[in-house]
Amino acid sequence: MALSINDDTLPSPQTGQQPGLLPEVIPNVNVYQQKKTLAQGMMDLALLSANANQMRYVLETYERHPYYIFSLLFISISLLAQVVVGIGLIMNSRYDVNDRKEICKANKINDLTTIGIFVITLVNVLISAFGVAPRAK
Repeated sequence: MALSINDDTLPSPQTGQQPGLLPEVIPNVNVYQQKKTLAQGMMDLALLSANANQMRYVLETYERHPYYIFSLLFISISLLAQVVVGIGLIMNSRYDVNDRKEICKANKINDLTTIGIFVITLVNVLISAFGVAPRAK
C-alpha cells in the first residue's frame, strides 16, 4: 500500500481513502492554462526586450554591420511575430477550457500560438547567424 499525500497513514482497505479525510480535488484546468500562458508571456517579453536591444545595436552600427539589411529584416519579423503571439496568448487565456464550445477555439489559438513560437525561434536563429558584426580596428 502507498502512503497518503496528507500524512504518513495508510489508506483504509475498504474505501481506499483515509477515514475522516475528503478525497483530493482535481485541479481546475483553467488555472493551469492561465499559469502556462503567463509563463509563455513572460518568456515572450524577455525575448522581445532582447530583440529590441539587438535592433538598437544594428541601427547604431549600420555603417560597419555587414548584414545590416538581413539583421534589420529578421529582427523586425521577430518583433512583429512576438506581438502577434502575445495577442494570441491574451486571447487564449480568455477561453474556459472546461466548456466544450470554447475548447475548440482555445485549441486552434493554442496551435497557432505554438506555430508562431516556432517561427520566432527560427527567425532568431537567423538573427544569431547574421547578427555578429566584426569590430572596426
